[in-house]
Amino acid sequence: FIMAKQVEQLEKEKKELQERLKNQEKKIDYFERAKRLEEIPLIKTAYEEQRVHDMELWEQQEEERITTLQLEREKALEHKSRLSRMLEDRDLFEARLKASRRTVYEDKLKQFQERLAEERRNRLEERKKQRKEERRVTYYREKEEEEQRLREEQLLK
Repeated sequence: FIMAKQVEQLEKEKKELQERLKNQEKKIDYFERAKRLEEIPLIKTAYEEQRVHDMELWEQQEEERITTLQLEREKALEHKSRLSRMLEDRDLFEARLKASRRTVYEDKLKQFQERLAEERRNRLEERKKQRKEERRVTYYREKEEEEQRLREEQLLK
């Protein structure tokens, strides 16, 4: 009997605990929902304020960028007008430099052509001598072979 009462008491405490946890869960849900409902308009207003602030900042940076570009363009035009006075001197300098380099190039090219022609003549002469020597060696070898053949024929006879 006592054991049954203890089991019954334990089950009753367990149900009460579950009931308390369920009620606490409902309260937390209610508070979270209420908090979200309160936060939504605040988040929207904060978003709008941030968007307006970002737009103003972007416009300000865009104006600064445009003025900077305009100043850079003005400076570039000043440099161009200042440097345009040097254009004739630059062209004259380039022409002199190209002319001097062209003469150096032509001299080196002429020397190269002369060396090339000389080397060709030397190689051609060398080949002529080599061919002449080969023909002479071939002639003597063939002559010797012919003599050898004749001797062999006479020996056979």
